[in-house]
Amino acid sequence: MLKKIAIGFAVLLVLIAGGVWYLFSNLDSFVKSAIQTYGSQATQSTVSVGSVDISLTTGRGVISGITVGNPAGFGAGNAVSVGSITVQIDPSSVPGNGPIVIKLVNISQPNVNYEVGQGGSNLQTIQHNVQAYAGGSGSSNQAAAASPSASSGSPQRKEIISDLTIDEGLVTASSPLLPGKQLKVALPSIHLTNLGQSSGGASAAQIGSQILSAITAKATQAGSAAITKNLSGAALKGLGGAAGGVGGGAFKGLFGG
Repeated sequence: MLKKIAIGFAVLLVLIAGGVWYLFSNLDSFVKSAIQTYGSQATQSTVSVGSVDISLTTGRGVISGITVGNPAGFGAGNAVSVGSITVQIDPSSVPGNGPIVIKLVNISQPNVNYEVGQGGSNLQTIQHNVQAYAGGSGSSNQAAAASPSASSGSPQRKEIISDLTIDEGLVTASSPLLPGKQLKVALPSIHLTNLGQSSGGASAAQIGSQILSAITAKATQAGSAAITKNLSGAALKGLGGAAGGVGGGAFKGLFGG
């Protein structure tokens, strides 16, 4: 009897070890798939990832070739593309059920396309979609149903990002007021700290919404300034009465502000 129990226990250990090995050896592909799947759901556009390389021993990770497509109603290009994102996770925070602490996130040289449409900009549209997915608007029930925790039946691990920087970015701005023109201007640097800290951790969608909100604000500021600078007095006069009826706050709305 004891021998059978010992054999059964040994088989169980082998199965557990095999499962752990499978998880560790396929972690990068799991993370890549999760970013693409849930990122696409949250933004309601196509999110693509080139590769993921994460070391569980050091906590360092690199996510390369990230693109976020434009939402419906805008151009066929990407809204955001990033060569690579470097992260530093606190390995001691991974086991257990507490928040996963990400000490450092660096997003370097992102390319942001700021496209103005009739109802606002592409970045605003994506931001609203992510806020709804994170439960920040009236679509919270739909967001909850589509969230990773709801689909898996288990509580979603919360996250804390201690320090996040976005630098050396480029904004490409376009507007119906400047047909055929693409204006390139630097994206101001962004520095965020202690994301999710005050609430004891936040969902990935909630943190993503905060980051996207900061990017949208800076890109809108830079992009709308570039568009305004390139609108000469002669071009405005050429718009005639239509431009006159768009004055003041309505004119500002053309820039997605």
